[in-house]
Amino acid sequence: MAGSLNPLTALLDRLRISVPVLQAGMGGGVAGAKLAAAVSEAGGLGTIGILPPEILRKELERARGLTNNPIAVNLLLPFTRPGHWEVAREADVVVTFWGEPVRRTAATWIHQCGSLAEAHAAQAAGADAVIAQGIEAGGHVRGTLPALVLLEQVRAASPDYPVIVAGGIATAADVRTALKSGAAGVAAGTRFLLSDESAAHVDYKRRVMEADRTIVTELFGFGWQSARPDPAVRTVSPARAMARLLARGGTHLVILIGRAAADP
Repeated sequence: MAGSLNPLTALLDRLRISVPVLQAGMGGGVAGAKLAAAVSEAGGLGTIGILPPEILRKELERARGLTNNPIAVNLLLPFTRPGHWEVAREADVVVTFWGEPVRRTAATWIHQCGSLAEAHAAQAAGADAVIAQGIEAGGHVRGTLPALVLLEQVRAASPDYPVIVAGGIATAADVRTALKSGAAGVAAGTRFLLSDESAAHVDYKRRVMEADRTIVTELFGFGWQSARPDPAVRTVSPARAMARLLARGGTHLVILIGRAAADP
């Protein structure tokens, strides 16, 4: 980042936002135009989650009609096709995740990482900032370390590089702690999933609110790349496995985790 600006100020200026909060681009239509526009209108960076290219374009256009502030799109690299990149050119910010970081946009580009090695690769590829994702994050997780531990590692290696932290961010106190620890901003998903603007089903939101335990599993949904399963272990349907877990009683928050630390 240019000049004497600290990473926080530089990131806010580059993203043209006034609040150092990025809403995670949750897929499946959960993070659509309504949620992204609401976050951007509040001064943060709203993000539309990956959708088929034609639907993603419509959601981006819809968000433009709801706010004049910057809008990001989130691309999960295993599912990203040329059509997605065409739409991404129309966004203000592109966030990528789960794959080799390669700059394919002239817009501001942020890559989400689960390890120091991934952060180094993203910086070398020209990413304007990285999201350091900790094990506390919901959804599909690359991180294997606590968020603030990974943040410390990346900041120590690149002290002037903007690092956004993700995982366990739910309150203003969490944001203050992350910023005091050197983060240039925070990324939050589950907290925004529970908002009125989120398109998540009301029963899903209720189950998250009622959750009293967290399950960390490598049983990914259909279409996802393998989370490096042990070939000696019998493959189990993710849906069947989740049904078994839930049948044991209680309400669980399920986190799906990969193994970024083992990646080359």
